[in-house]
Amino acid sequence: MSSAAALAVLVALTTLPLGAASGLLVSSLATASVVRFDPATGRLEGTFVAPGAGGLEKPDGLTLGPDGNLYVCNEDQSSVLRYDGQTGASLGTFVSAGSGGLDICETLVFGADGDLYVASLRSDAVLRYDGHSGAFRAPFVPSGSGGLDTPSGIAFGPDGDLYVSSTETDQVLRYDGATGAFRGAFVPTGSGGLHKPLGLAFGPDGELYVSSLFTHEVLRYDGRSGTFRDAFVTARSGGLDGPYGLGFGRDGHLYVVSISNHRVLRYRGSDGTFLDALRGSELRTPTWLAFTPDQAACRNDPTQVCLAGGRFRLEVTWLVPAGTTSGESGSGRASRLTADSASFWFFAPTNVEVVAKVLDACSFNGHFWVFAGGLTDVATALRVTDTRTGAVRTYATASGEPFPPVRDTTAFACP
Repeated sequence: MSSAAALAVLVALTTLPLGAASGLLVSSLATASVVRFDPATGRLEGTFVAPGAGGLEKPDGLTLGPDGNLYVCNEDQSSVLRYDGQTGASLGTFVSAGSGGLDICETLVFGADGDLYVASLRSDAVLRYDGHSGAFRAPFVPSGSGGLDTPSGIAFGPDGDLYVSSTETDQVLRYDGATGAFRGAFVPTGSGGLHKPLGLAFGPDGELYVSSLFTHEVLRYDGRSGTFRDAFVTARSGGLDGPYGLGFGRDGHLYVVSISNHRVLRYRGSDGTFLDALRGSELRTPTWLAFTPDQAACRNDPTQVCLAGGRFRLEVTWLVPAGTTSGESGSGRASRLTADSASFWFFAPTNVEVVAKVLDACSFNGHFWVFAGGLTDVATALRVTDTRTGAVRTYATASGEPFPPVRDTTAFACP
């Protein structure tokens, strides 16, 4: 196994469930509702947002906010509605119809700065709104910037930049995550057979996964260069018919909305093998999906430690690739150092391998900071989970490479 392959396996290990699985929410456009599945069982749990609740007519993109609530694009009404993240009850309109020139609300995502970024389909722009009030701030990606034509999927990458699928030009475009300035075509037109790109997701391996609507595939691209890697989900695998939204669950598997046959399909996260289909009569014309955060309280145990008043859960996995010294893998053994810091050992309690801390810098820049250091060249992945919002940051290094210092000063948005 190469060091790169070993790293991909290692990072995938950090997505394994630690308790109750997160719920999967799917927008059901034809029923004007949002439904909820249990990914652990594939069972439809029922309607989460009732048909028409809060004025919902055509639900499209959806995301969980830093406050734990659900935000939904009300497509043709060109607005964003907000719902209680626990009950699905309407909390009213967050972004009013047409605010800032919003014209066909397609998808949306919260940035590390806590603001909301919305793809405005008809105006070929990405608009930015205050993450607390919903007030329009400015066009983040101005209309047509870089040749943007019909923006659909949007995602912030591990590098902090914003990636947008330009559906009508068969590209994925890249924009500076701080200024919105165009940085180039990350995935060139038609690369790997890409035709009508929609959903975007950076996987646990750091690669970019793109749903190719007209070829019924999910294509994978190098997460740093945009170079085509492969068809991760091959054409019509598992009955895939019109791939739309997609995302990786806490089980490490890839979930893809199949719009034409009203299903959500699940594929093995390591190799794209079809696993099963999630379906239900309430799901009609599904488009986008989102995973609810795991609200289970953080609990200290031998392999995980809770910092910052129990809000952040830290855990480490390690891997020695087969064919080297031992071919072993495991979870680091955790020890608390202070209320905000911890250490992990792999092979013996006297041999510390990783130290990490989470610092509350909310009063300084509105974020929690993550610092870490390693004393090892074993393939290592440090996973930090905000148990309040479900946000996750993973810091990983391949076998044979020293664990680099981590100084992430925008790791998690406050409060």
